[in-house]
Amino acid sequence: MKLLIEKNKMSIFVVLNLLLTIGMNLGHPVTPTLLKSLELPPHVFGLSFAAMCLTNFIFALVWSNVANGMKKTRILMISSIGYAIAQLLFGYALNRYSIYFARLLSGIFAGGFQVGLMSYVVNEAPEDRQSHYITISSIIVSVGAALGFFIGGYLGDVSVRLTFVIQAVFQIVLGIMFYLILGSHEKIEEKMEWSMIRNSNPLKVLQSSRHLMKDVVLILLIVTFTSSVGTTLFDQSFNYYIKDIFNFVPSQNGIIKAITGLFAVVLNVVLIRRRNRKKQGVELGLLKTVFIAMGSLAIIVSFSQTSKPFVGFALAWFGMYTVMIPILQNSVISNKHSVEEGNQLAGLYNSLLMLGKIFGALLTSLIYTISPSSTFMFAGVIFILSFIILLKPEKRMK
Repeated sequence: MKLLIEKNKMSIFVVLNLLLTIGMNLGHPVTPTLLKSLELPPHVFGLSFAAMCLTNFIFALVWSNVANGMKKTRILMISSIGYAIAQLLFGYALNRYSIYFARLLSGIFAGGFQVGLMSYVVNEAPEDRQSHYITISSIIVSVGAALGFFIGGYLGDVSVRLTFVIQAVFQIVLGIMFYLILGSHEKIEEKMEWSMIRNSNPLKVLQSSRHLMKDVVLILLIVTFTSSVGTTLFDQSFNYYIKDIFNFVPSQNGIIKAITGLFAVVLNVVLIRRRNRKKQGVELGLLKTVFIAMGSLAIIVSFSQTSKPFVGFALAWFGMYTVMIPILQNSVISNKHSVEEGNQLAGLYNSLLMLGKIFGALLTSLIYTISPSSTFMFAGVIFILSFIILLKPEKRMK
């Protein structure tokens, strides 16, 4: 049995990753309904997401350091159980303050998911297959989110709180399975030192990573931040907009994200697998095309006044987003020169991703309160700005 697991551990990882991602997203389609039922103002949606991203940003670097001395499956188990508890608190919250507390707690463990999953690939996948598994993991994020939204949406039509209970049980079971099945096959001698946590001050870690932030890597990290701001503006506004303006029920939100999952599979198979992964210049060229497309589509969405064109163009935007994720991740991680540097780049990537989400969520709260549709316009402008930033390394790649 052990030999069978060792031989197929990456395939098992992919399956468990998919199930874990589905579980993480069960509560998302019912969140706008939960907040509306509590009669909370629109800005609470953005601020609560910003709260989660804040602790995610801080603890992504903690998890990144801890990953050097702890099994990734143990990190995933701890994160799954912690996230389950946080989601139960969120689902049973009665006011904005308990909402904020639950979101802060969720962010701590969400950071563990992201670092744990990416670091597992960096540490356990064969060197020549890491790009492949990062791409697979990125597709899983989109497909798993789509399935999670779809299932969670229909559960939400029955009961909002029941959705969070089912999510919590599912997360706990999956986290334990991750550790019990794959934990004994990790190639790491666990050693935990207080310095790993003490040295995880985000500012200190960013300072110590300055040697990595140069040339193309610096540009990629900058657009990781800007694209994260734009993505958060669009995605968070979309989730609340379809409930607030079009009065969609949770299952309709779930169906939309399920269609997005199909886009994720088709577009990644057609576009991602056809690109030459060995030439970073080709990846950057494709990333620029994706940024322009996302910027243009977001601006079109901002002018869509009825539900059909709004949802149609938004689906196209989400499709391009699923293409962007693996390109950006591969471009950043491919610059590593060692496993430890790979973990560091993974931590930097996730931290900047979360920092972008913090700013994006705060912008969403501000702009949505003034003009709901303008959030999509701002998102479009940010993606066009990301395209312009990417033009800088073009000459170096020739």
